[in-house]
Amino acid sequence: MTTRFSTRTLCACLVLSIVLCTSCAHPFRHRAPEPTPGTSVGRPGCGPPISYQVFQRDAFGADWSKAKDLLAYNAKGSDDLYHIYTVKPDGVNPVQLGVGSPTYPQRTTGTPVWSPSGRFIAFVAEKADHPGNSVPATPGWGSYSDLWVATADGSHAWQLTNVATDKDHGTIIPEFSPDGRLLEWTERTKVPKILNPNRFAGYWEIRVANFDVGQDGTPSLSDIRTVSPPGDAFNETGGFSGDSSSLVFTSDYENRNFWHNQIYRADLKSGAITRLTKGDSYNEHPRYTPDGQVLWMTSTNNPSHGTDWWTMSPDGSNPQRLSDFNAGDNARIFGHKPVYATTVQTANWSADRSYFYGDVETNLLNSDSVIARVSLTCHGS
Repeated sequence: MTTRFSTRTLCACLVLSIVLCTSCAHPFRHRAPEPTPGTSVGRPGCGPPISYQVFQRDAFGADWSKAKDLLAYNAKGSDDLYHIYTVKPDGVNPVQLGVGSPTYPQRTTGTPVWSPSGRFIAFVAEKADHPGNSVPATPGWGSYSDLWVATADGSHAWQLTNVATDKDHGTIIPEFSPDGRLLEWTERTKVPKILNPNRFAGYWEIRVANFDVGQDGTPSLSDIRTVSPPGDAFNETGGFSGDSSSLVFTSDYENRNFWHNQIYRADLKSGAITRLTKGDSYNEHPRYTPDGQVLWMTSTNNPSHGTDWWTMSPDGSNPQRLSDFNAGDNARIFGHKPVYATTVQTANWSADRSYFYGDVETNLLNSDSVIARVSLTCHGS
């Protein structure tokens, strides 16, 4: 769940400790074994094996604006709340968004996504007043949280939605369409019940709306609609297709089992929904790659129960493993404990499509994560 709803919600429910090896130096750079020789990702001739290094520690939710030459992400501040930071691709001197702004929310904020122009950042923000503390509002859990948008420098912010202030409601994971006309997000309708397998992560619906900007520069939403399948289920936003006509998403609406989430595509014009993944593995966080493939996280062929990045064609065919964080040298790096390769935003690919930024969660119990800069092996020009 975050940028990562499921794995982040799990840590509130499970007593699991998947701890990053404390003896490993950071930043690190390592090469994964080649899982699927000959696979092309990003551009022809590029694919596994991958190499990677930590770009930001104790951070997640990376989204890269080429227009601003900035990455935005979540990290916990000295006040023990999560905040949004922006930083140049060199990773030096990150800046906290919204500091000193009277219109910017002052409690937990997270899961930032840039508008294609770089003019705005959409994000999720904790309500100013609600029962209990800020922990349930952790980015990716989303309790007591609403959808907001801010200017690129955070000097001004606007609240776009206002969910009920109760335990059943919350907001996670906004996404802009590539043409900038649409904004999607996920809203909770029923609180999780961890002893009920059909409602382990709660019930969530995917909303899509027109993203409008007035003549005075004020953003707003219109024509808000639900695009996830009808009925109570776990549904979660993924990414838009390159032409903004469809989106991929995560759901358990067919099997009612969170642990066997599947990946689907929804056509925004016809409403048709197509299942892309098969089997009974755990799947989540689908995003399109710049060349139109779908990259997602899955537990397929991972006896350790961690997750890795896989790719598939837009119709679900030709699934191929991209990473192998839970085996060999990589398993030793992470202390022989499962890790969870999670979200890779479409915008996070370099212009030449030879590398990308992605989130790797290293501890479900406390949401420890790193943002990795991942390079593909490219042959030829």
